[in-house]
Amino acid sequence: MCGIFGVTNNKNAAKLAYVGLFTLQHRGQESAGMVADDNGALSHHGDMGLVNKVFTADVLDGLRGRSAIGHIRYSTTGSSHVKNAQPLFFNSCLGQLAVAHNGNLTNAARLRAELQKTGAIFQSTTDSEIIIHLMAKYRGKTLEDTIAKNLPRLEGSYAFLFMAPGKVIAARDPNGIRPLVLGKLGRSYILASETCAIDVVGGNALREIEPGEMVTIEGGRPGFRRFAKAAPYTRCIFEQVYFARPDSVIVGRTVQLARREIGAMLAREMKGIKADIVSGIPDSGTAYALGFAQESGIPYQTVFMRNHYTGRSFIQPDQALREFTARLKLAPIKDVIKGHSILLIDDSLVRGTTSRKIVKSLKRAGAKKVIMAIASPAVISPCYYGIDTPDKGELIANNLSTDKIRRYIGADELYYISLESLTAACGNNSDRRFCAGCFTGIYPTKIGRFGGSGG
Repeated sequence: MCGIFGVTNNKNAAKLAYVGLFTLQHRGQESAGMVADDNGALSHHGDMGLVNKVFTADVLDGLRGRSAIGHIRYSTTGSSHVKNAQPLFFNSCLGQLAVAHNGNLTNAARLRAELQKTGAIFQSTTDSEIIIHLMAKYRGKTLEDTIAKNLPRLEGSYAFLFMAPGKVIAARDPNGIRPLVLGKLGRSYILASETCAIDVVGGNALREIEPGEMVTIEGGRPGFRRFAKAAPYTRCIFEQVYFARPDSVIVGRTVQLARREIGAMLAREMKGIKADIVSGIPDSGTAYALGFAQESGIPYQTVFMRNHYTGRSFIQPDQALREFTARLKLAPIKDVIKGHSILLIDDSLVRGTTSRKIVKSLKRAGAKKVIMAIASPAVISPCYYGIDTPDKGELIANNLSTDKIRRYIGADELYYISLESLTAACGNNSDRRFCAGCFTGIYPTKIGRFGGSGG
């Protein structure tokens, strides 16, 4: 999923960008990078690791200037390597230029092959680099014209931040799949993947960048233009289900409130279910469980102690690390569990391996019965827009019936929320709909041969 953050016209630009990226750390843990603009001279630093490890005090002091853009990376099919750390930085025919990308381009393989045939030499394996080579080949009168000319060639999902001497340019894909928000702090403008990052640096969120819209911030002022006609608005529903921080605002309300409503909707669908305790798998499952408890009357109890130093298991780069992190981060509270019938809520069930271990740990701790309830529908199809499920063979619901999944994970009962309830709770309406391709197999854009590596 990745996280991007940019700030303009501020004497503490790099330090604010550091705080913004730190706030967005939940969106990616593999690499971090930043580019700063010091009176038209761009400086760059990026490395593997967490934000507080990559950006030491000395590094931040070296990133001088009044504007900065940054990126934290969660790779999908691409390699976890420092060459893919963003923002990507170029001394090119277009001048000094940096780009940070959140999203996945579904026509990346075709575009890359076409560009290589005409002489393009790629520095990385990430699909994010494709836009720079397109811009070098198909130029307009200005940098903004060049970007606007080439963005429509891209298919899939993207939120971009570009930096050139004296300006920061942001753009969002025509479907609005990936998030991008504009904020303000005094005379400074901020761009971020989530509103929480704007809040933490002391700014105020103004509005989302609209699908198919581009904004240039230059000379302390934003200028807006449309590079493509807005397609049907289909933001990624997994932002509210899993990725976004609870204090971020999406569709006019916090993610926390949406998750509690999802939990309440799930309780209505499971009306009459019997359990001694309802609980959630920390952290994202907690809000669902609180909403379920309030609606159903089943008391809420914490059944797992979470180790907050392990990171997020789902966004580890390979399955072995995901499983290890999942085991390390959750410890059952035996006195709460023993002899009780537990209704446990998780945000999603993708591969099933983590759920199996969690159910097993509850049974070992003495649970009399474990009912698993999932706060999203069955994931039956890959995500091509930035979530690490490119292969149908990895998706347990694509291969097994609900009852067979229940038996595989060891639960006594298994329930999923309906798609209708999920989208209603997230704020679905005629103008603001969601991409739910992972639940339906129906996608809002063309899906070619998957070749993205995750911006």
